[in-house]
Amino acid sequence: MQYAQWGHNPLFEPEPASSVTVKVPDEKLGTVDLEFDFSSSERTTHYGLRGRATNVFPVKSVRLSREARQRPSRNKTDELVAKIYWPEQSRQSEAEILEEVHKIAAENPEVKDHVPDVIWSRKFEGTSTAKIREALGIDDAQVGSRVLYIIVFRKLRPITQLSGDRFLRAWWQAVRCHRILWARGIRHRDISPSNLMFYFYVDSNGNEQVIGVLNDYDLSSMKNIPTGRERTGTIPFMALDLLSTEAVEGKIEHLYQHDAESFIWVLIWVSIQYEDGKLSSHRSPLNEWLTVDAKGCHEKKSSFMRHVLRKNQTFVKPSASHQFSWQVALSCLRVVNTASLDVMADEDAYRDLLWALVPTWLRE
Repeated sequence: MQYAQWGHNPLFEPEPASSVTVKVPDEKLGTVDLEFDFSSSERTTHYGLRGRATNVFPVKSVRLSREARQRPSRNKTDELVAKIYWPEQSRQSEAEILEEVHKIAAENPEVKDHVPDVIWSRKFEGTSTAKIREALGIDDAQVGSRVLYIIVFRKLRPITQLSGDRFLRAWWQAVRCHRILWARGIRHRDISPSNLMFYFYVDSNGNEQVIGVLNDYDLSSMKNIPTGRERTGTIPFMALDLLSTEAVEGKIEHLYQHDAESFIWVLIWVSIQYEDGKLSSHRSPLNEWLTVDAKGCHEKKSSFMRHVLRKNQTFVKPSASHQFSWQVALSCLRVVNTASLDVMADEDAYRDLLWALVPTWLRE
């Protein structure tokens, strides 16, 4: 069979070089040029036989750079990144969800500057993996089928590059953005360090301000669109309730309190794993969270919580650049330890797990 019959889009070479330029016809913009830098050290890649196979690359584009300059933003970077991935066709697309996010952002300043700037997106019709299944004679070929998608954004920086008060401020801005979006029906459901970003903005007084961004909405959903009780998230940062056997079997609904708890696990992770914006080279018990399944991670995190709440100083230590974030994280974790089995109203979860435990200067 020819590549096209297997769902391959002829715009892309089967085996691209380290840098390749493609030109994509677009009804609104004419021809969109995309020069991908596949060899970049900033490339983010996820390998696997299953899943979305998400790759994020630096990308150059004359047409999209011109488009970006016409769209006002506090993020003044000229750099762009392209997210290439294979989401399930049956799910509402990330681009559609981001359209709703930006409608909310237009009305709320705590969301407006704290969500990613989408410059262009494209669903490549004809690339469905259902074609492969149909060619192989597999029944229900459409079930779970995936399709190629590209979204181009203004470049953001990982929140893990920040330390001290700047890190905590960017983290809190993402918390606030998430809370408002959830109340308006946007369920993020994948809070992790890689999905919290930032950029710098110079205000009218010439002062550099850090702006936290809640990124990556490809596992998100809308409140009015049923998604069942599927378990979504990045395992090391998921709420303990969602790592249970019942959750794996789809018996527990993903609630706001679960995302709120994920923000706390992110705070713990960064406080221990990062020093002055760089991943620490020291051995940490948290590394084991990356190598186990949901049940194993539940056991590891529960054990971690018991040790640190007993003030076992030899078990783990925060980095020097995240001492204050660690103290905030411990305060939050104590509440998680007592409330993990309770179903909480959204506003109660926000107040008791997060808002009441951060310093006053952060809430102002």
